[in-house]
Amino acid sequence: MVFGGADLAIQLRGMGVTLRAVSRRTHLDVSSPPQVASLPFATRCSGHLARRARRILALCCAAFVLVLAGASAAQAQTTVTVAWDRNTDSATAGYRVYYGTSPATYQWSVDVGNEVSAPLTLTPGTIYYVAVRGYNASYAYGPPSSEVTIDLGTPAASITAVLQANNAVLVTWATANAATAVINGNPVNASGSMTVTVSATTTFTLTATSATGATATASATVTLGVAAAPTAPQSLSGSVSGSRVSLAWRAPSGGGAPQTYLLYAGTSAGATNVANGVSVGNVLSAYGDLPRGRYYIRVRAANAHGTSADSNTISVRVGRQLASPTGFTVNWVGTTATLTWAASAGDTAEDTPSSYVLEAGSAPGASDVATIRVGNTTSFSADVSSGLYYVRVRALNDYGESEPTADLVLIPPGAPNAPSGLFATGVGANVDLRWSAPRGGIAATGYLIEAGTAPGLSNIGRFPVGNVLRFSTVAPPGVYYVRVRAVSAPGPGEASNEIIIRR
Repeated sequence: MVFGGADLAIQLRGMGVTLRAVSRRTHLDVSSPPQVASLPFATRCSGHLARRARRILALCCAAFVLVLAGASAAQAQTTVTVAWDRNTDSATAGYRVYYGTSPATYQWSVDVGNEVSAPLTLTPGTIYYVAVRGYNASYAYGPPSSEVTIDLGTPAASITAVLQANNAVLVTWATANAATAVINGNPVNASGSMTVTVSATTTFTLTATSATGATATASATVTLGVAAAPTAPQSLSGSVSGSRVSLAWRAPSGGGAPQTYLLYAGTSAGATNVANGVSVGNVLSAYGDLPRGRYYIRVRAANAHGTSADSNTISVRVGRQLASPTGFTVNWVGTTATLTWAASAGDTAEDTPSSYVLEAGSAPGASDVATIRVGNTTSFSADVSSGLYYVRVRALNDYGESEPTADLVLIPPGAPNAPSGLFATGVGANVDLRWSAPRGGIAATGYLIEAGTAPGLSNIGRFPVGNVLRFSTVAPPGVYYVRVRAVSAPGPGEASNEIIIRR
């Protein structure tokens, strides 16, 4: 890792740990028992990629492998040379290099004698973990070096260019598995943004090159002199205090510059019976007083050349509202599910429920399967076909409706048990998910991965992956909440443990 113009290194002396920065190369010294070699581990670079070779991450702030020889004649493998500093003690007689595809678990090793480098023939698209140990004349081994990671993944590239005022262009880009990155031939960081001024239509081309020499490109073009309407405002949010509703949003990310913003509001999704294109000026917030009720609000940006699409729609509630039902549960008899809940007591007619509505969907928060008004009762029974359903209940009266209960997941009997031990590894944008099959119950015929932006959500997607216990993908920057379900003929079963993945 280059940090502040120098390579970051770590030294271990006895049980103490100290950090120091050194120029151009790194050292990791590991003390060892008497008469057994201590192993300073470092890395060097050779070949045409010596200037900017593929980085290798190390555990506990370790070093870099910076070398790459070429691909083999069959173009199916790549030779990577790892190197380290020679030990200065008199006991060291040779070195052994250990490497494999799992951390601290090495399928292969090679004795390199008293050499201080070793070429390794590796497969592109794979992550390897490497460590070295020194040994003495009696083949007694010293402690291992810190482990380093060799990521030979396929590169990826993305870039956007948004025209701002005065012909300024905001260029934003990101890469994955790239040793080098250039935009229009100029070296840049692996990801970032910059503002440049252009005088004509300009195309920005990003090229990401991996340690194996594989490349990925992406381009974005801005055109001057073409008048355009703005794109949609972003991230509309709202809050309520008494009867006052306060709104805030972010400016569009592209298109022409807004001259004003237009508000649309109604008492149902998509309606405009409260506000239909009310101009609030070139501002990023607005407020107003509304009577009791629920409102659905969105905003558009506009200029002389046109009006944008809608922002996201938000829902706000003004005034006192019904409390949600409590104790929402399910009891199974065969494939018949009996749903029960408890009414929330109200102080007045305005906050006392008079009926209930059940919503069922194929995803959290959805109601695409059924919406059932069940009247003034606190239970409901139905035969449930095979599948996975998300069910919630709301309270109703003449003044409005409550917020829904939390989703109850309905899984008919006969579905498999939950997988266990879900965890994730990976470097950069790479994500490698692994889990264990369910214990007991119905055998799984496949698995379903769910990912969302918050605990329990699947708003990013639900992905069938077949009857496997491992799945790898590339994730853009973000925070993901992930779980996995086993699937059989009756449908998906209970979810595994949920993990958080940050990229």
